[in-house]
Amino acid sequence: MKKFSPAILTLTLFALSFALVNLQPLSAQVQGQWATTGTMQSPRELNAQVRIAGGKVLSIGGVDNNNNLLASAEVYNPGPGTWTLTGSMAQPREAFPAVGLTNGKVLVSGGLGAGNTVLAAAELYDPTKGTWSPAGSLSVARLGHTATLLANGKVLVTGGCTSNLCGTDTAVSELYDPVSNSWSTTGSLNTARFYHLAVRLKTGKVLAIGGVAPTPSTSCEIYDPAKGTWSAAASTSATRYLGAATLLPNGKVLATGGASGRYPQNSAELYDPTANTWTLTGTMTTGRYAHTATLLTDGTVLVAGGEGQSISCGKACTSYIPTSKTEIYNEATSKFTTTASLTRALAYQSATVLTSGRVLTAGGVGTTSVCCVVVNGAEVYTPLTLAFSASSLTYGVLQVGLTSPSQTVTVTNVSSHSSNFSGIAAKGDFSDSNTCPTTLNAGQNCTITVTFRPTAAGTRAGTVTLKDNDPGSPMQTIALTGIGAANPITALPSLTTFPGVIPGFTSAPMSITLYNDGAAPVNLTAIAISPANGTFTQTNNCPATLNPSTTCVIQVVFAPPDTGNYTATLSVTDSDKSSPQTASLAGVGLD
Repeated sequence: MKKFSPAILTLTLFALSFALVNLQPLSAQVQGQWATTGTMQSPRELNAQVRIAGGKVLSIGGVDNNNNLLASAEVYNPGPGTWTLTGSMAQPREAFPAVGLTNGKVLVSGGLGAGNTVLAAAELYDPTKGTWSPAGSLSVARLGHTATLLANGKVLVTGGCTSNLCGTDTAVSELYDPVSNSWSTTGSLNTARFYHLAVRLKTGKVLAIGGVAPTPSTSCEIYDPAKGTWSAAASTSATRYLGAATLLPNGKVLATGGASGRYPQNSAELYDPTANTWTLTGTMTTGRYAHTATLLTDGTVLVAGGEGQSISCGKACTSYIPTSKTEIYNEATSKFTTTASLTRALAYQSATVLTSGRVLTAGGVGTTSVCCVVVNGAEVYTPLTLAFSASSLTYGVLQVGLTSPSQTVTVTNVSSHSSNFSGIAAKGDFSDSNTCPTTLNAGQNCTITVTFRPTAAGTRAGTVTLKDNDPGSPMQTIALTGIGAANPITALPSLTTFPGVIPGFTSAPMSITLYNDGAAPVNLTAIAISPANGTFTQTNNCPATLNPSTTCVIQVVFAPPDTGNYTATLSVTDSDKSSPQTASLAGVGLD
């Protein structure tokens, strides 16, 4: 089975594997569909792919099914769904990155060239002319490296192999300046690595993840463009060479799969740049490496293909071949959900988001009845028909019998075909109205308006369910929640438990929110803690009169006089006949 071109890393990764073995998002709408599109002019693996002006996609270089190294490039036009040859690079190359620059041109650098020569040369593609021109040379020839567009328009190149079989690697980092069309070195990585991942964070810094350094690594580091230096970042929980990393809308980074020795992993984790931490999140339904992970327009992530289908000839002979399985990650639920499979099994393929929000997958390694083969096929994923401005609505606290202000969700048909509704209905203590026609045409939107009227105290949950003719997702839901309150004044939480405190010390304050969930102003006459012995004390910003649909906050601190368990009651006295309202307090004095 062909996992890499024989000239690249085959022996290196085999040795690594042997040594290790003996190594507001939408929550309801996750279904989609794959469909084949135009055939590429050449099969391509270990190529590069990037979106260019006009919404077209440029596929560059790589190696074909006969191990021929390619200098050719071709352009995909989403309108007719066709691939057309464009100007060829001066040098054929594989295992290299491509970056779309802010001026619309495309930069390629390094890679493995003819005669197993590791390249330093870089080239620029001009989409308006369909031609390539020189773009200087790296100071260190390399392959299996990363190239990241910075906020200032420069390109950061990091790591990579300096020999054709990746026996040596480099920590040297370099910057390409499109204005001067030249390269300069910048701070080196703390750890030399190749086949790692690199993501530009929303802060403008760049996160480098894992890779092989010189064995599969969990280490990560961050580049600061302002200082030109790298610093250590938190490590991943698992090695993730040949994995995938995706920047999420909230600024976190999702790392999925990757290889650990010869085994594909199904774990995934999230990097929080603010806390500098990695946290395990939902487990993929299929372990995989050499896959793609693409951010969709609704904030979910499409994970597709990769080496993940197991074939075994016995305990000592287990290998993996491409899989067609795909799945969707939703950070709101921290879950991966199976979606429609690729039309054929693929690994080492390229994926690009089109301007329509669809995803183009092209090239890579596929399977036949007897072996694996580099493919020239391409297919497009249509995420869903309907997108929602919110997947859930929360109404807060409201007195039983009253009706909340309305909230509205906009439903947009993001597909290229019409959608026919067969039903829109709310359940629970909620009612809805809508402006949706029976048929919602492509690109059109309508609104659903929902109000909350609690029939009992406590948390009240419900849904708005939409039914339509979309074969991928014929029933979709919007989650609804609110809290019914028996009285106009409500203190939440009803129980506040403090962390243990050493006697003689005072805890950090904890908040209790006072809600006027009624229809009329309420006069507050007293806020007190019983027993009033100083173990629990409060301060607050509450006015003498709390108007409807407003809140104030009571801050409580705990100062135990001795070891043991302590309890108290916070009481709020007001002008309503149901007064007083209470909340329980508890804490432990540590020994």
